[in-house]
Amino acid sequence: MVFIQALIFIIGLFIFKDFNTLNTFVLSLLAIAILTQVYFIAPYLPFRKFTDKSPNNEAEIKLISVNVLQKNKNYKSLIQLVEKVKPAILLTMETNETWEQEMHEIEEKYAYNFKIPKENRYGMHFYSNLKIIACKVHYFISDERPAIEVKLADKNQNEFIFYGVHPPPPSPTEKPTAKQKDAELMQVGKLIAKQELPCIVTGDFNNVCWSKSAKVFAKISKLKDARLGRGIHGTFPVKPWIFRFPLDLLFVSKAINVDKIGTLPSIGSDHLPFYAAFNISNPDADSKHTPSKKLKKEADRIIKAGKKAHKAED
Repeated sequence: MVFIQALIFIIGLFIFKDFNTLNTFVLSLLAIAILTQVYFIAPYLPFRKFTDKSPNNEAEIKLISVNVLQKNKNYKSLIQLVEKVKPAILLTMETNETWEQEMHEIEEKYAYNFKIPKENRYGMHFYSNLKIIACKVHYFISDERPAIEVKLADKNQNEFIFYGVHPPPPSPTEKPTAKQKDAELMQVGKLIAKQELPCIVTGDFNNVCWSKSAKVFAKISKLKDARLGRGIHGTFPVKPWIFRFPLDLLFVSKAINVDKIGTLPSIGSDHLPFYAAFNISNPDADSKHTPSKKLKKEADRIIKAGKKAHKAED
């Protein structure tokens, strides 16, 4: 969007022959809008270098997180992508019983899985060839929208906790406000704050990484946004690419080193698959986190507003 605004601004400089009060006012507002957006997205521009290999390449964990679009029937595209990339962890969203059946052939490659098929576009499936120690499903605001929590161990037996989330977007066809989405994120953040193991959170956040709620989530959970300094990597919508936003996010503990992030080729969904490669570089770097009273109060306020919004729908 900022590129389009910048283009309009440049064109405006050439089109307007006489800079009267109205022309100057319009261009000034446009310049302010451009600078404001640049201010928010600048921290995400790719100024950090990725390493080609992790410090311990054998312990590198590849991850794919993808919203498949429930009505999408290009099952083979995702299967072929999984066979090519060979992720140790695969998280799928909007997967129902049909998707589960069509994805059956990949199960022989993944000894562990966790399946929550749903027909309401909030189904979720988790596949891994890493050892699952424990797993549970959370329903924070509604019993129709699951989030998963999985305790795993890497090849060096370093334990960590994976969270897969898919809160509802604010839209005319979904929720009238972002209150329920924000409330679910805050509840995940509060859960993570209590954990002593390294944590990683990914999924379709229906939220851009520079939003206020995403930043509050990072503070509550004490996780870092993997995109900072590594590029925006927009995932939605697939077309047109110029309007693409980063809605599929990744947050990690400081014990986790992210080697690579990016998007993968389209599988026919409205989201691009999101890819990351990471390793547990310092297992003892994390500990239980106690958010400040002010932060707790803000999170509790957001959660209360989300529950109230959900109750109003019933």
